[in-house]
Amino acid sequence: MKKSRIVAIVLGIFCGVLLFHAVFAFCAVGLFFRVFYARYDTFCPTDLTVNDLHVPVEPVAFHAYGNTLNGLMIGDGGKGVIVISHGMRSGMDAHFAEAEYFAENGYTAFVFDGTGTRTSEGDSRRSVSFARDDLEAALDWLASSKYAGFPVFLYGHSSGGYAAAALLERADAAAILCAFDDPIDTMCDTAMPYVGYLSELQRPFLALWNRIEAGADANESASARINETDVPVLIVGASEDAVIPNDDSLYLHADAITDPNATCLLWDGGHSDLWLSPDALSYRASMSDASVESIDRARYNSIDPAFLDAVLAFFDACL
Repeated sequence: MKKSRIVAIVLGIFCGVLLFHAVFAFCAVGLFFRVFYARYDTFCPTDLTVNDLHVPVEPVAFHAYGNTLNGLMIGDGGKGVIVISHGMRSGMDAHFAEAEYFAENGYTAFVFDGTGTRTSEGDSRRSVSFARDDLEAALDWLASSKYAGFPVFLYGHSSGGYAAAALLERADAAAILCAFDDPIDTMCDTAMPYVGYLSELQRPFLALWNRIEAGADANESASARINETDVPVLIVGASEDAVIPNDDSLYLHADAITDPNATCLLWDGGHSDLWLSPDALSYRASMSDASVESIDRARYNSIDPAFLDAVLAFFDACL
C-alpha cells in the first residue's frame, strides 16, 4: 500500500473520530441544557404568598420572546421602582419579603417569574444567561407603563444578579447579590460533579449552545458588562456561599471591575439567605423536621433590616 494512501486513511480515521466526538459532545450539551434548564414549576410552601403581604399588590403581565410572563407591582411608593430578578431555581415568591420591605420604605417593587418558571409561560428556562433577556423584557414593559419616568433600580440574585449586571446601563443603580461572573465557567462547574473534567472539554460546545439559546452576547462576563458603564452598582458576596464556586463569583472578581461607581460588600450568610434575619435562620433550623402547616411563614422569611437598609441607603444615594 502506498504511503500516501496510508496517510490518507489515518487522516480520515482521525477526522472521523473528531467528527464523532463533536457530534457526541454537541448532543451531550443539548441534553445538559434540557435537563438542567427544564421548566421549573416547583413552589416552595414556606415562601410568603400574596395574601401574606400588607401593602398594595397589582398583578401585571408582559411578553418576552413569545411567552407571557406574570409578575406583581408590590407597593405604591414614589421614590422609584426596584425590579427584582430571581435566581435559576427560584421565583418571585422567594423575594416577597424584600419587596414588601422596599415598599414600606417608599419604593414600588416589581417582581416576576422568569421564562419557564412557575406562573410564567415557557417550555424551559433555556440557560443561565436567559435571565438577562427576561429582565430586558420586564424593563421594556416598565418603560411603556404608568411607571415610565420613575427612577429604576435593579435587585438581582444569582443568575438574576448576572442579568442585572448585563443590563446595568438601563438602570439608575443596581444591587447584585451572589452572582456569577462568567456563564460558561459557571455551566462547566455545574456539570463537573456529574461528568468530571469532561465538562472542560465541552466548554466550546457549551459556549456555542448558549449563544444559540440566548443570543450573540450571552457569553459575556458580568464584570465586562459592568465595565462598559459608570452606573452605580453594589456587588454583594455571601461569606458562606456554597452554590457559586469561588472561581465563578462576581464578588471575587472585583479586581477586574473598573466602573468607578462600583462598591463591594461581603455579608455573612449563605447563597439564598443573606437577606434573612438571624431569628429567621435559627427558626428555619429548629423547624427543619416540622410539617409545613405548622410553620410561621412570616417568621420563616423575616428579613434582616441591617442588610436591606444598606441596599436602600445605596439606592437612596442615587436618587
